[in-house]
Amino acid sequence: MKGSEIIKQDFFKPDRSPMFQIDRWIRPTVVGVLLMALGVSGNAAVACTATEMSRTEDGFIKKIVAGSDKIVAYDSPEATTEVFRLELLQPYFVICETDEYLRISDLEALSVAEAEAGLTGFVRKDQSYDWPTREALAFSDLAFLGNRPEIVAWDDRATLRSFIETGDDATHAPSFRENIDATLRRTRDARPYPVLASDEAMLLGRTPRRTFDVLLPAALRPTDAVVFDEADLERATQALTSATIVIAFDSTGSMESFALSVAESLKASFAELPEDVLSVLKLGFVFYRDVGDEVPLETTPPLPVDQAVEILIAAAANMYGGGDPAEPILDATYYAAHLYEWPEDAGRKIVVSILNEDAKASTIGEVDPGDNVPTGLDAIGVARSLFEDSIPIIAVQAGPSRGQYLDQVLGTLASETEGVYIRWEDGLNQAEIADALSGQLQSRATAEIAEGRAVAAQISTFEGSAVVPLDIVDGEKLERLREAGVAFNIDLGEDGILVQPGYMMEAADLLVPQIRVDKRTLLELINLMSVLAVTGVDSESMRRSVQQSLAAIAGEETNPAETIAQTLQRQLGIQFRSGLLEFNLEFLDALTPTERASFGRRLQEAAQGLDMFLNANLEELDRNPWVWMPVSALP
Repeated sequence: MKGSEIIKQDFFKPDRSPMFQIDRWIRPTVVGVLLMALGVSGNAAVACTATEMSRTEDGFIKKIVAGSDKIVAYDSPEATTEVFRLELLQPYFVICETDEYLRISDLEALSVAEAEAGLTGFVRKDQSYDWPTREALAFSDLAFLGNRPEIVAWDDRATLRSFIETGDDATHAPSFRENIDATLRRTRDARPYPVLASDEAMLLGRTPRRTFDVLLPAALRPTDAVVFDEADLERATQALTSATIVIAFDSTGSMESFALSVAESLKASFAELPEDVLSVLKLGFVFYRDVGDEVPLETTPPLPVDQAVEILIAAAANMYGGGDPAEPILDATYYAAHLYEWPEDAGRKIVVSILNEDAKASTIGEVDPGDNVPTGLDAIGVARSLFEDSIPIIAVQAGPSRGQYLDQVLGTLASETEGVYIRWEDGLNQAEIADALSGQLQSRATAEIAEGRAVAAQISTFEGSAVVPLDIVDGEKLERLREAGVAFNIDLGEDGILVQPGYMMEAADLLVPQIRVDKRTLLELINLMSVLAVTGVDSESMRRSVQQSLAAIAGEETNPAETIAQTLQRQLGIQFRSGLLEFNLEFLDALTPTERASFGRRLQEAAQGLDMFLNANLEELDRNPWVWMPVSALP
C-alpha cells in the first residue's frame, strides 16, 4: 500500500466516525499520517545515521509504539517505498532521529548493525508514542469472560487521582470505557497495553493502589470485517459450521456396562437430529487405562456419529485392566485437547472427560506413548490450557463411587472451561447419566453449528474476496479459520485502530502487569543476584565482580552514586517490586557478617526465582527473542 492509499477519509468532517471523537490527542497522529500520505516532508534532506542505538536521557534504548495500525515505515523520509506496516501496540526500536523523523527497527538490539538485521524504516515522530519501560498490562484469563466489569481509564492523571481519593466516579468519571464485546473478539495473543510509567496512591486514603500511564487501543467498530480469499470460502464455511467431539473415556475393566449405555443413548439421541446437522458432526475417542496396563492409551479418528457409536460398542467388549482406583483422567484430557489429531476442519471443539471412582490429582506423564503430556499439572492447569484454546469440557462421573479427588478434578475441569459437570446424583442410574451426557452433546453441538451457520450466512463476496463482519466473529471462530488454513486479514476500515494515552488503576483480576524480557537480560540478572549473594570474599573482589556484572547489563561504566536498582531501571526500564537492590556497593562494606549472610540468602532466593522462570520458559526463549514475564516474578 502506497502513501496515497493509506488514508482516504476526510478526518475533519463534522460527522466523522466515533473513533475520531475519542479526544484531542489523536489528531497529531492522524495529521501525521495524512501528511505522509500527501508526501509532505519537512526535513527530508537531514541525515539520520548512527552506529549506536538511540537512547533516552536515562540511557535506556529508545522504543516507540505506532499511533495506529495504519502507520507505515518507508525506506527514506521522502516516503518513496513502503518497507513495512507497524503492528498495533508492538514496540519498535529507534536507531536514530531528526527533528521530525525516526529511523526504527523491529528487532531489539544493542547496536545498529544488529538492528539492521531486522526490518528498518522511517516514520514521522508525530505518528508514534514513546514507550520508556519494559512494562505492559496483559489481559488476565478473566478478561476473556463476558460477565465482568469493563476496563476503564482516565484521560489525565489528576482526574484519576481525584477518583482514587474520593471514590466518586460521577464527578471524576473515566473517559475510556472498554467495549467488552470487542475485547472478546480479540485473539488470545492480543497485544498488551504498554506502561509508560507507574506510581502508587492510597484508595480512599487507606488502601494502596498502583496506577499506570498506558497506551490503549480504541474499540473496534461493528463495521470492521474479516477478509479472506474467495477461494477459501468453502473451507472457511466448513470450519464455521461443523463440530468435533472427542471423548476421553475411562476404559478399565469396570466400564463395559457404562460404555454400552452411552453407545445406546448416543445412537437414540443423535438419530433424532436432522441429516444436515449429523453430516457436519464428528465423534472421536481417547481410551485410557492405568499406566501398568498393556496399552494405557488408544485413540480413534473423528468419525460420523453412527460409525463412532459402533467403535464404542466394540471397545466396550475389550475394556480391561484397572485395579488402581485413581485413573489418569488429567493426562487423557490434556491429550484429547492438545495431542489428539484434530482435523483441520474440526470446527467447534468439545472435549468430554469420563471417569469412574477417583482421579489422579495431577498429570503423571506416563500415559501418552510419545511422553508429550507434561508431568505435574493439576486440574486448574489442565483446564486453563483448554480455556485458552476455547475448548469446553463436559465432565462425567460414570459410577456411584466417589474417591478423594473425583469431584475436585471433574468439577474444576468443567467450571474452569465453561463446561458442565454431570454428577452421579444428577441421575438414578447409569442409563440416566448416559442420557444426560447425550443431551448435553446434542444441545451443545446443535447450538454451535447453528451459530456458525448464522455467521457463514453473513459472508459476502466481492471481486475475489470474502468478507464477514467482525462483530459476529469471536476469537474462537477466528482460531477455527486459522487452523483450517484460511489466510485472513482483519480489515479495520480506512480509519483503522488508533492508539490513545490513558491512566488506569490497578485491576489485578482484569489486567496483569508484565515485563518484556529477553534471555540475555534474565541471565545477566541471575548472575548479578548470584554475585551479590556470595559471602566470604574480600570487598574489592566483590566490587569488581558486581561492577563487571552491572557493566554487562548496562553496556557502560556504572555511576557509583546510583543504587543498583536505579542503574537497572535506567538501563533496562525495569522497576523492581522490593527495595532489595536499593543500595550501592558501599552498603555491603557496612554490613556485619551476620547481616551479610542474611542479605545473601535473600539475594540467592531472588536469583533462584528468576532462574526458575528462565528454565520454565527456555523453549519459548529459544523460539523468540523475548517473553512476557509477570512483574510478580521480579525480586
